[in-house]
Amino acid sequence: MTRGRNPRTPDPGTPFEFLLEGGRVIDGSGSEPYVADVGVRGDKIAAIGDLGGARAVRTIDATGLYIVPGFIDMHTHAERGLPYSELAASVHHLKQGVTTVLGGADGYGAWAIGASIDGLVEQVSRQGIGTNAALMVGLGQVRRQVMGLEPSAPTSEEMARMKLRLTDAMEGGAVGVSSGLVFTPDRFFSTSEIVELVSTIAPYGGIYHTHIRDEADGLLDAVDEAIRISEDSAVVTVVTHFKAVYRRNWGKLREATDMIEEARGRGVRVYADQFPFVEGGPAPLVPEDVWLGEDGYVQDRAVRLRTIFDRIEDDVVLALHAELSGGSVGPEQRGFLAERPEVLKDAVAEAIAQSFPAEGAALHGLSSWLGTHQGPGNPDERARFVARLADDRSGPEVRARVAKHIEQLGGADNLLVFGSDRKDVELRSLTEAAGVIGETVVNAAIRLALEGTRTIVIMHSEDDLEYAMSKDFVATGSDGDYPYFGVTAGKLGAPQAIRAYATFATKIRKYAMDRDAISVAHAVRSSTSLPAEILGWQDRGFVREGYQADVSVLDLEGIRPRSTLRNVHRYSEGVAYVLVNGVLALDAGEPTGALRGRVLDLNAESPYRGATNRASDG
Repeated sequence: MTRGRNPRTPDPGTPFEFLLEGGRVIDGSGSEPYVADVGVRGDKIAAIGDLGGARAVRTIDATGLYIVPGFIDMHTHAERGLPYSELAASVHHLKQGVTTVLGGADGYGAWAIGASIDGLVEQVSRQGIGTNAALMVGLGQVRRQVMGLEPSAPTSEEMARMKLRLTDAMEGGAVGVSSGLVFTPDRFFSTSEIVELVSTIAPYGGIYHTHIRDEADGLLDAVDEAIRISEDSAVVTVVTHFKAVYRRNWGKLREATDMIEEARGRGVRVYADQFPFVEGGPAPLVPEDVWLGEDGYVQDRAVRLRTIFDRIEDDVVLALHAELSGGSVGPEQRGFLAERPEVLKDAVAEAIAQSFPAEGAALHGLSSWLGTHQGPGNPDERARFVARLADDRSGPEVRARVAKHIEQLGGADNLLVFGSDRKDVELRSLTEAAGVIGETVVNAAIRLALEGTRTIVIMHSEDDLEYAMSKDFVATGSDGDYPYFGVTAGKLGAPQAIRAYATFATKIRKYAMDRDAISVAHAVRSSTSLPAEILGWQDRGFVREGYQADVSVLDLEGIRPRSTLRNVHRYSEGVAYVLVNGVLALDAGEPTGALRGRVLDLNAESPYRGATNRASDG
């Protein structure tokens, strides 16, 4: 290992704020480590090399530690946490060496319907945030604002209004547009409509970040669509949480990865990001349409509720929306909803229809007490389901559909029992649990479902994950939530919380150090300079002189992810120091409370501004 790439005699009259002395630098390029000192002055990396004798306000002995660029998380739901003071420090990220997060994924956008990016930026800047944040506008977000949940093709006037909202977001500092093409209303867009809308952000150098239309049986067609959107719109595209789900599709990710590699070979700027976990869920053991029977799907319920709201005064629905939102609707959003009552009524109807309440949720406190919430604790729903199960005609059909559901998820061996009070079956496969209970797999699934148990699905394969991870165009994105420590909430629950606590530690520990699937230098590059390249940032992602002082110092031997399905709320270990914009945010492994992160936009010198979509251009 060499000593210092830039040996120099430092200016003795200009002290550094921080001098990281004697560390091994993994600079983000993918190159092997070298030993050097790193001097930080202000918010910049001022010097790298043999800086012996230099004066510093604080010198940190980094001997035996690794100095890396701060990690950039390419898929978060930061908008759920950063506006709240208790979560703004992003401790779960700092504990992994993350200094920048990308929010607004999956078509939702980073700010509420009817609000603006300006309002969010002002709020978090005034309050302070622990990491940097970059924000995206959502395709579904702008469609809801213009069309509500209307499934028909947009008119030219509606397209123009959506383009204007995208332009306003980019002018306000958004770094790109996201989509969630499996969700309503994003799924109503045609490919050509997406190309037309996404093309709007091309002059700004923004990215298109997509939860593709299908990650299962239609994966290859969905990846092909993403490549075509990238090529036709001239916009850098990221296929996010890149995976092939359900056992019957394992192996397809290799072909999908090769499709992206081939497209890049002909000059298309298309990338992917992934998280290093194969588990997903939690999913129901009895699917909703089987549980509800003739009561229908959530979407049907939303339609019925929407017709009810049409008969209620707009100001009453607006008041209901405010109550359901816990009073968190700001004046900007309230004004928009007052002007667009159809969007308001769609939002309230959908929110109520989709609600599966977490225990203690304010919205459902009364309904849970009265037993009118959804799920096995609802006495009416439960009674109807049990009656269908016991009926000689409908019972066999219910069991057949549960059996098909289990098979669709990959089979009983592929499903882990989750959330059961039966400690002898918790986190065992459904096959094993059925043996313990003394039932068939299907009957065990139904019995456990009636007890409120769900399942964790082994969604994709380690082989697929490692193959994609080895590619130089696949970045790291946690798809993590912003969990309150000790509280697991949201429909994705524990797996999404684990991804928040442990994505970067898992990638380094498990896949680089233990399994040797990639090198540590590759893992660092995929989490630093590669995301910076995707976003067109010219001043972050490397440990280089003149770059922003977003720097993490790792004890590689001590890197450990601690969050598990049994103990979700545990911080990762092994990150000793983190600097965010030159300010110490983690000191000897402990958060300092500093809130010196910034909301980042696109660099004025981004190579993507006005460029054609050719990988060789940037």
